[in-house]
Amino acid sequence: LHARLNPAKTILQPIERGIDFVGHIIKPWRTTLRRRTYNDALQRIAHLPADQIHTTANSYFGTLRQTTHSHHDRARLARLVMKRGHTVDGGLTKTFRRST
Repeated sequence: LHARLNPAKTILQPIERGIDFVGHIIKPWRTTLRRRTYNDALQRIAHLPADQIHTTANSYFGTLRQTTHSHHDRARLARLVMKRGHTVDGGLTKTFRRST
């Protein structure tokens, strides 16, 4: 490929710090969601119109399923979704539409 690293843009750091990639922090032993991404998700869910909560919350639950050590994060998101009147399954992986 003849690829070269740009010394002005390359930062070498220990692998323990992980790699920040599309909203996730990837480490050799686990993958976590970046705190900013997670906090933005909570803010969006809290201020969304009621008809958009179902699809948006399921999208965020899907993102959290891809990470390890996310039970606390899924529980916090589930509490927020339930506070908005929707139901969440027992595994904290999916939300259901509000019955009207």
